[in-house]
Amino acid sequence: MNKAVLYLRSSKDRSDVSIDVQRRELQAMAKSKSFTVVDEYADAVESGKDDNRPAFQALLTQFKNKDRGWQYLLVMDTSRIARNQYLAHAVHYECDKRNIKILYSKMPETGSVVDVVIRSVMQAFDQLHSLMSKEKGLAGMAENVKQGFRAGGRAPLGYKLEYHETGAIRDGEPVTKSKLILSEDAKKVAHYFKLRANGIARFKSARESGLFDLAQSTLIGMEWNALTYAGHTVWNVQNERLSSGGYKGGVKRRPRYEWLIQHDTHPALINTDEAETILQALENTAHKPYKTASDFLLSGLMVNAEGQAWHGCDGVYYRVAKGKRYSKEDIESAIFNKVISDLESEDFIKDVTKCARQAAQPVPDTEIKTYKKQVNEITLKIEKLTRLLEETDSPRPILARIEALEKQRTNLMDEVDKAENDYNANRLLLAISEHDVAKMLKTLSENLDMSDRASAKDFINALVDKIELNATPAMTCKITYKISSGELMASPRGFEPRSPP
Repeated sequence: MNKAVLYLRSSKDRSDVSIDVQRRELQAMAKSKSFTVVDEYADAVESGKDDNRPAFQALLTQFKNKDRGWQYLLVMDTSRIARNQYLAHAVHYECDKRNIKILYSKMPETGSVVDVVIRSVMQAFDQLHSLMSKEKGLAGMAENVKQGFRAGGRAPLGYKLEYHETGAIRDGEPVTKSKLILSEDAKKVAHYFKLRANGIARFKSARESGLFDLAQSTLIGMEWNALTYAGHTVWNVQNERLSSGGYKGGVKRRPRYEWLIQHDTHPALINTDEAETILQALENTAHKPYKTASDFLLSGLMVNAEGQAWHGCDGVYYRVAKGKRYSKEDIESAIFNKVISDLESEDFIKDVTKCARQAAQPVPDTEIKTYKKQVNEITLKIEKLTRLLEETDSPRPILARIEALEKQRTNLMDEVDKAENDYNANRLLLAISEHDVAKMLKTLSENLDMSDRASAKDFINALVDKIELNATPAMTCKITYKISSGELMASPRGFEPRSPP
């Protein structure tokens, strides 16, 4: 009897597939294959970007349990496992090592190595989709703001959250949205803002209003939220935090014109004019944000035939050295559209498939066998030394030798894993078809949008190796893509980038 377990995951994205829908689909899949479902692991409202998920961790623990009693893991699609392709690859490696087979209800089985190729590429797209879906989530939050609800986060000092049921049910619990109402600190906060709007120093205002115990940074943060204290819901203020620290674009807050404001959504502690006075004072004393190269999607990628780099100029133009300036909007739009067009063109698909197969050159597995032989030899040495420990009165030298051998064996096993992965990846690429590539590229192109410039720049840098743009005698462009080992050419024609008079 074939036994299986289910893994189910829903994210914080409200448009994501629910746990119940996934369960029904996987149970139907199990029935069609005559599998007996013996357990399920479900993570509700959990991100797939990392492995910090309770049920996912419990599932990983079961991988190592020799008495688990099941052989199949059923999942709806690759994104349920992870939005991070490296984590997804690690999970599949662990399953392969322990004779566990993962089956996806959304991915057809061909019974050939193409399954693995499709899975690998889709995992890469899952990671890209994680970036692109962020924009959809932000749109939903924006709609909440327009309706006067909070877009998330705790209540600012002087307010508390009042929850309202929407009538919807998620995972058996009522879905709620929150609005701000006044708290017991409201009078103190209102007095502080009145003093600040009248030009009273921050320290004195805090002391006279009873907020003297708050840190200077906390008070400044409150002042940046002055419009919230004027009774308005404000969103899209801060730039995205980077995992490495800091913020995208090098500054914490977006320009004021990008803020999304819904007026008169909750009780006000100050009026709008007072809030604007406070914000104006902050902006006059703040450091001027540094305009980074991320404002230009093609910076660092685009050169001319002589290898000279195109660079941003005056915020709205590209130019080489001190040459003629060309409209940033026109150049980026033409090249971006050409890249999207390439992803679905027959010639591009053929080139990608051909280059993928050419790149697949399986090496003999003699290197793998050599590494494994060395691992076995070291293992025998360790076993002999371990037996000697029982017969010696001076174990320290033997223990030191065992430790050194264990380290050497670990390094060799890492080399075995790397060699096997390289060998298998090259073999699998040989079986890829144009049909497989077309489906994958279509999925990718459907998720692209220039409206999120940070995500668009990430995409361009992940896909494109170099762009050679020549302005004379006619505007021509050659694009070299990273997606294959070959050089794929594209020439966005039919546009004339605007230049200043």
